[in-house]
Amino acid sequence: MKRPTVLFARLPRVVFMVGVAALLGSLAVSAHAVTINPLAWGLNPGDTFRLVVVTAGGTSGVSTSIGAYDAFVNSQGLSGITYNGASFGWQAIAGTPSSNPATDGSRYSSQANAIRVFNLNGDLVSTTTPGNTFWQTSGYNQHLAGTDWTINGSGNLAQVSSGQYVWTGYDWDGAPAMANSYNQFGMPDGTVTAALGEAVSYTGWDYGTNQLVPSTLYPAVGRAQASANGWWYAGNEPLATVYPLYAMSEAITVTAVPEPSTCAMALAGLACGGYSLFRRRRAR
Repeated sequence: MKRPTVLFARLPRVVFMVGVAALLGSLAVSAHAVTINPLAWGLNPGDTFRLVVVTAGGTSGVSTSIGAYDAFVNSQGLSGITYNGASFGWQAIAGTPSSNPATDGSRYSSQANAIRVFNLNGDLVSTTTPGNTFWQTSGYNQHLAGTDWTINGSGNLAQVSSGQYVWTGYDWDGAPAMANSYNQFGMPDGTVTAALGEAVSYTGWDYGTNQLVPSTLYPAVGRAQASANGWWYAGNEPLATVYPLYAMSEAITVTAVPEPSTCAMALAGLACGGYSLFRRRRAR
């Protein structure tokens, strides 16, 4: 009859060791990942949302393939961003000759006006309310926060530097950047456009000298911390220039299930508390 008593007496120690192991395991998992908590952002179970980030690394704008930009963003450690222990799909928000990010139905970004979008810091970037949607539909439109948070090379949450340029390749409506061309009489005679991978020669007009000038239209870049129109357009840059890209996640549904790391921490706390109680009883 004594043997079961001995085993029972050892049980709190076993529970304690399991708790310690769970705690260490949760720390090891979270050391190289960014775990989001949408419940802390004011969302409720059943709500859906998307994430938007800027990549930590950069690439040139020479490719015309949307697949090449998708491959780039998915090489930037975004699988380290998790919710309920799972990562999710990502696509570049990039304008190419064959893909308008606001209207191409195969792109996550084309659905951004129908859902709330958050940056990686938990700041609400856009809503479904006109004036604060992700893509401008008419009139003045402004994001509520910048798309300036990323996951860095160490797998940690980081904010990009102020004024960081980002390849976009699009205007306010997802269409390529546009410029007016002029005829020999100095009159506008049409427009030219340039998405990512395109450098278009045209005849421009120098208002300083009032003369025609040979010009080249390059794709657009935006600025990560901007919340108004600067997020999508802050200038045009040569194709070989290296800049980050924006990326958008697939739709994510909020659940009431806590993160695995939270469960592990709770288990560790219960184990430690139970073992402390056991030690106090023995001391009596």
